Formats: sequence, C-alpha cells, structure tokens
Amino acid sequence: RREKVRTEETNLGYLTALANLVEAQKFDPTVQVSIKNGGGLRAEIGEIANVGGTTTLLPPQANPLSGRLEGQISQLAIENSLRFNNGLTLLTLTAAELQAVVEHSVAATGPGNTPGQFGQYAGLEFSYDPTLAPGSRVVEARIVDASGTTVDTLISGGVLQGNANRTIRIVTLNFLAGGGDAYPFPSTDRVDLVGTVTDPGAATFSVPGGEQDALAEYLIANHGVGAGTPFNEAETAPADDTRIVDLSL
Repeated sequence: RREKVRTEETNLGYLTALANLVEAQKFDPTVQVSIKNGGGLRAEIGEIANVGGTTTLLPPQANPLSGRLEGQISQLAIENSLRFNNGLTLLTLTAAELQAVVEHSVAATGPGNTPGQFGQYAGLEFSYDPTLAPGSRVVEARIVDASGTTVDTLISGGVLQGNANRTIRIVTLNFLAGGGDAYPFPSTDRVDLVGTVTDPGAATFSVPGGEQDALAEYLIANHGVGAGTPFNEAETAPADDTRIVDLSL
C-alpha cells in the first residue's frame, strides 16, 4: 500500500529488498546491503478488505479463471507490484557514502508525506528521528547478516563509526543508481546485472537480473510448493517495526 511502503518498514518492502540481496550475492558474495525505494512498489500482493470499518489484510484470493489457488502469488501479482521491473545494480560505497544514502532515504519523511524515496532495506537496520533536521535523522544503523547478527556498526548516537572510507558492497536499482529520486549514489565499481546474469533460473517470465525475476526466484526457492513454508509474517504497526525504527513513535 502506497501510504505504507513510502513511510515505514513493510513486509513487501523487506521481502523484495531481501530477494534482491540474495540474487546479488549469487553473483557477488561480498554484497552486504540491499537498498530500494518505496516508490518502486506499485501495488500490494494480496487483498485489502473493509469489514465493518475495520481494515483486514487477506492473502491473494483464488481465481478460477487462471487456476490460482487462495494464497498463491502469481506472475501477474509480481508484475503489478514491481511494474517498473528495474534492473539490479551493484555498487561500492564508503561508510560515509552509505550514511548519506540512508539519510536521504528518510530526509523527506514527515506528517502527511509519502515520499517515493523512502528506503526499504535488507542487510541494514536503522533507527531515525523524523523530527530532526533532514541529513541528521539517522541515530543508529548496523549492517547485519542473514541471521540478524550485527557485522558492522555504521552509526551510533548519530555519529558515523569507524573508518569513514571503509568500503561496503551494495545492491540497488539501476533507477536509483542513475540518480533517480535524487539518491546520492557514486558510480564506483558499478555492475548492472541485467545483461550480465544470463541463467534464467526457475522463473522464466522476466529478464534475469531484474527485480521481478529476483522476487520470483526467491519465492520459489523459499516459499514455493515443496520448498518450505509459505510466507506468513504478520504486518506490524509502525511503533512495532524493528528493522526501520521511527523513534518519534
């Protein structure tokens, strides 16, 4: 939902960012952080019902015409949600550059605002205070591994930690890497995965190295039939978010 992915941590934002991170790590295992913009998520996966004035979130509903069963995620759902189908781009940032990127991702956040630049992340968790001046809002930030363990403290007490010039490999969208949403990305060690990655994988409806294919491959491998449990995490209220923490709440 537009008002959610542009203002807070969401399951879909994290899921697609994580899928991008996993896809990038297949090509370059040194990639640690995935960054995308909430404005790139164009539709929900699932349905929203209003029953007696109460909003209820439902899984995708059955569609007898297409043969989709309740709870299944279809090609169309992925195409609608990731409508731009941006390519994945690998970059190398210094710690100071990554701090600037994270600050930019929350710089336009404020009452009534739904900025497309709001960041959705995997591999990085942070807290910020939107009542502080833009550019100085991120209070804590840490790079985490797949288990959620901190591997690098980036910011503490609002101050960049360690060597500001240490390098961190990230994956983002080619739109953002090219300056979309005014993101201050450098062009250091840039690799565009579309055209570089050629293995079609298990999902073949979209180009390898793009965000649609990354999400489809991740879902098939981790939540597909016979490949584990369905994705079933409940969406949390903003005050209960743990990966992107709004300190004003």
